[in-house]
Amino acid sequence: MPPWFETSMRVLENSWVFILSPAIFVFYLRKDYLALRFALVTAAFFLYGALIYDSLMSIDEGVYVYRYVVWAFNDIAWMALIAYLGIKDKLYLWQSVLGQLVVISAPILQLFRLVDRHLWDLSYSTMLYKTLLPLINIGTVVVCYLPLLYLFMRKNRSLKS
Repeated sequence: MPPWFETSMRVLENSWVFILSPAIFVFYLRKDYLALRFALVTAAFFLYGALIYDSLMSIDEGVYVYRYVVWAFNDIAWMALIAYLGIKDKLYLWQSVLGQLVVISAPILQLFRLVDRHLWDLSYSTMLYKTLLPLINIGTVVVCYLPLLYLFMRKNRSLKS
């Protein structure tokens, strides 16, 4: 990967909550509590990941097992919470389903990386992991912003009518 790509990915990975904060603010002002809950839950899980990252890496130094299990569990827990809130009508069901479809490959990718590094002792997943995981996170952030896009499209249609 080019150095500029890795640098930009590192900046994005460390600032997911910062990138979500405008959506949280706008949803709060518009009183769109369903979209606000989705964005808050997502931001909370991103913040949790950022907070435990350094300690998890120090615990997992040289072992390279715990990090993949923790990240996979984190993704599965996010998906479960989003599904539960979607079923209970606490957030948009379409947003819940779309978010789960975006994130479903993340735990699979984490566990494939674990198996690839330890059971097979290969490095097939290195480029796949470094490329797909940031794209999954970007997709999750995009799903958080989709209610705003829907709102703008609806306003645009009403102005044309």
